[in-house]
Parts: sequence; C-alpha cells; structure tokens
Amino acid sequence: MFRSPLFWRLYAGYVVVILISTLIVGMLISKQVEDSSIREIHHSLAMSSELLAEVAKPTLQHVSQTSSESPYQASLQERIIYLGKNTQTRLTAIDLLGKVIADSQEDPRKMDNHNARPEIISARQNGSATESRYSQTLHQKMVYRALIVRDGERLLGFVRVSLPLTNIDEKLLQLKLNVFLGICFAAAAALVLGFFFANRFLSPLVKMTAVADSISRGDYNQRVKINQNDEMGLLAKAVNRMALSSSQRMAEITQDRNRLAKIFTGMVEGVIYVDQDQRIQHMNQAAADMLSLTVPNCLNQRIWELVRVQELTSAVETALGTGQVVKSKLSKVEASGVSYPNDTEINIYAAAMLDETEKSIGAVVVLNDVSELAHLERIRRDFVSNASHELKTPITAIRALTETILDDDNMPAEINRRFTEKIGAQSLRLSLLVSDLMTLSRLESNESEQSFQLIDFKALVKRSIKTVTLSCQEKNLQLKSDICNDSIQVEADEQALSQLVDNLLDNAVKYTPEQGTLSLELGLGDLNGKAIVVLKVADTGIGISAQYQARIFERFYRVDKARSRDLGGTGLGLSIVKNIAEQHGGSISVQSRLGEGSIFTVILPLCM
Repeated sequence: MFRSPLFWRLYAGYVVVILISTLIVGMLISKQVEDSSIREIHHSLAMSSELLAEVAKPTLQHVSQTSSESPYQASLQERIIYLGKNTQTRLTAIDLLGKVIADSQEDPRKMDNHNARPEIISARQNGSATESRYSQTLHQKMVYRALIVRDGERLLGFVRVSLPLTNIDEKLLQLKLNVFLGICFAAAAALVLGFFFANRFLSPLVKMTAVADSISRGDYNQRVKINQNDEMGLLAKAVNRMALSSSQRMAEITQDRNRLAKIFTGMVEGVIYVDQDQRIQHMNQAAADMLSLTVPNCLNQRIWELVRVQELTSAVETALGTGQVVKSKLSKVEASGVSYPNDTEINIYAAAMLDETEKSIGAVVVLNDVSELAHLERIRRDFVSNASHELKTPITAIRALTETILDDDNMPAEINRRFTEKIGAQSLRLSLLVSDLMTLSRLESNESEQSFQLIDFKALVKRSIKTVTLSCQEKNLQLKSDICNDSIQVEADEQALSQLVDNLLDNAVKYTPEQGTLSLELGLGDLNGKAIVVLKVADTGIGISAQYQARIFERFYRVDKARSRDLGGTGLGLSIVKNIAEQHGGSISVQSRLGEGSIFTVILPLCM
C-alpha cells in the first residue's frame, strides 16, 4: 500500500490542501485578531480620552481665564500621574495655545509647545484624532489619541492619551502565537486523519486495479472482493460484471471482426460498423481517409466522439433507433476534426443490423464520395444555363428585328437597312457562338482526332501579330513584340495553336483602352529540367482583381458582364485557350492587378 504512487499522490494532494487551507485560515484569523485588537486599543484610548477630558476640564476652564499658574494645575498634575500609572498610559492636558499644563510622565514646564503636533492639529480640525508617530520626548514610537475639550461652544484646550506601540506589538505577537499554535495542532490532527482515510479509500482501488490488469491480459476469472455498500462497492460489482461479460463477448467480437475485415477491406466505398452503443467495431481505410481518421485509434470509440458531423451521427442514431435504412448527404463540411474541400459531397447510407429477435445490435454506415459526379453535374447545368442564355440573346434580337420589318410594310429604306444590318450582326454573333461551342466540344472530347505535326511556332506567332495589327491601329494601341532568335519547333495542331494566340491577342485588344500598349514575348525556358516554350501576352488594360482570376478560364464567365457584351465576344475564348494549352501538354496562367493590365503566360513543351 505504502509503495503505491497513487497513495502518495492522493495523500500529498490532501496535505497540500490542508496546509494551504491552514495557511489561509491562519492568515485570516490573525488578521481578524489583529484588526480587532487594534480597534479595542483605539476604543480604549477613546474612552480614556473622554474620561481625561472630564478630569481636565475644570483646570482648563481656569487656565483659559488666567494666564498664571494656579493650584488647579498642580492638582491636575498629581491626578494625571496617578491615573497614568494605574492605566499604564501616558496622559497629557494641553491648553488652547498648545502649552502642556499636565503630563503623567514628564514635567510639563520642560515640554515644548504642542500646537504643531499632528494629533493636535487634526483634533483642532475634526474634534478628535488618532496618530501613530515617533515621540521626541520619550524617544519611542507611540500611538496618540487627542480630544478637544469644550465648555459649551467655547474651546478650552486638548487632552491626549498615548500608548507605546511596543506594548501593542507585544500583545499582538502573543495573540498571533496562540492562533498559530492552535492552527498547527488542528492541521496535525487533520493530516493524521487524512492518512487514515486515504489508506482506507485507496485499498479497494488497488484491488480493482489488480483485477482490471488481469482482465487486460485476458484473465477473466479474477474478481474483486469488497464488502462495501457505497460507491466503491458498486464500482467493484461493475468491474466484476465487466469481467464476466467480457469473457462471453470476446469470442463473438473476434469472430465478427475477422469476418467484417475480409468483407470491408476490398471495398472502394467507406464502410463503418458500429455496435448498439455507437462504438466503432470496424472501419476500412476508405472511410478513415474520408473522415481524416486512423483506423487503430478509432476502434471501440463512439462515433460521435470522433466525428463531429451532424449528418453522419444523426443517420447512425436514426438507423439504430428505427431499424431502417437512412440516407443522408454531407455537403460543404466544416466539422471539427474533418477537413473537406467546399465542393465535397458524400452520400451516407446507414442500415441497422438486427439479430434473430429483430433487435438492433449495431449499424453499418456506407460512405460514397460522389464529389466528382456532383462536380460534373454542376458543370453540365451551368453550361446548359449559360449556353441557353448566350444563344437566346441574339436569337431574341433577330426575332424582334425581323418581326418589326415584317409588321411595317411602309418602313423607310434607311431604317429597313439599319435593322437588316443589326440582324446580320446578331447572326454573325450567333454563328461565332456556335462555332466556339463546337470548337470547345471538339477540344474536350477524348475521341476527337488530333492532327499534330511539327510546326514553326515563331512563324505562327508572327502571322497572328500581323492579323491583329489593323485592330491595334484602329484603337491607337501600341503593339510591341519580342521574339527570340532561336528556332522554336513544337508538336501541335497548327489550327488550334493559331486560335490560342489569336484569342489571347484579341482579348488584349478588347480590354485595353485607346493609347494603351500590347506586348508579346516568345522565348525558351526550362521547367524541371525540360525545355519549354514560353509565350507571354501583356496589356495595359482594365486588369482583373484577384478574386476573379481563378474563374476567368471557365466557360461563359465574365468579370463585367455588361462591359464584356458591349465589347463583343462569346465568353468562351479563354476557356478554349486553356483547353488548347492542356491538350498540347501545357498550361496557362494569369498575373493581373485591377487597373494596371494583365499578363497571360502560356507554357508548351518544346520538341528538341
């Protein structure tokens, strides 16, 4: 018992509590005793000063009427000396001018004027005062109580009662010593009793620890023998019941675990099996990966303690309670301990497992990650919606203009011609949109034919520059180009690559205001030890804020929809560029700041 670390930790904690409590109580009692003693001393001084005032009042009345020494002073001096010896205090009577007329310990004729004494000054202002200070007469620290003496409303003088602080300190020290001894005796008694109770409390725990240790090693025949009816006895019975039930269920658990392990290991879906208490009995690696858990640390843990996801825990609880299959979904999960991207979607299927009596004995949870399917569905819906909107706009315009022309037989030729030109412009826009859609469909189709051949990329870029020169002149844009002198040969679809360069230059022209500058750089580089072609198209246009840069390569995405439609275009240009670059094993990126222009960089592999 006495070798038990728990016993000494328990007893040490008890000792610390007792000592701290004793210290606090002792300090509080000592403080209380000290304050009470000081109040009593002050009260005693106050009473003594009141009595002294009555004794000295006749003499002070006589002194105030005559300045000569009278028998009253001698009589008062004798009485004060007598009273001072009996009360062990110093008594002083002072006239209105500060002259000492009687003192119990000194000759009043040899004493200084007391008008400047702090207690006299305070008493003159407040009627009475108590001060602690060093006495120049007695050469020791004293506590003084001064009281003003009146005859009706007339001020006669002062009386003063004082005690040496050494006497007060001695009394307080004696009181504190008595309190300390009493507290030490109580603490010692408490420590002895605590030792006894700690030993009695720990003995059953030691026995239960030994039994629990035996159970952990697989010996379920050990039992705790405690004849107590308190909580310790109940805990001992619980340990015995645990040992009995554990021996009965261990074989079942082992058999079930082996069977489930073989089934679950080969499944792609995440599978979790929990018992009736929602404790995880098995989890395959797929489920652990989805929930950011590790399999060994999850077993025999309640699922709601490990996974703070309301949909999952609710599905398990409902399945166990109703015995039915529960379907749910995790979407944009932000649960504690589980980290998913915002577009993650996981279907949850929770089904109760029943025994022969149709009683639920657990539940199987299947997690199916459908994030990719959901993402593709969202892309499809967005594409259909955007394409429908983009197609509807020119079709609606063509229909409206056509109906206007047909309904007005007397329409002037000039207006008719202007409407016809608008119909033609909208038809061209519709044709470009359909053409871009077909191009994008062809690029995204894995079955599309790719006519790759070795081409001169420098010549292709120069042709695109020559094509865009006229557009730059119309907007007074300065076009700069910096093309390296080295030969640049790439394996590519020439038509697609030409469309990539044309789209980048066309975008730069559209979004750069007049008097702006366009620049194109073409050169060679190195990426992870591989030779690459680097094409940069920069402009001094409106720029793109950081929050929109990640989405500008999406189909039909426009940062400023109104401005983009005014400038023309289908909204598919950058999406086509991205697909062409990726189809050729390359990539595209953008660097831009709002109001300062943009730089689009295309990287393609170089054929050596």
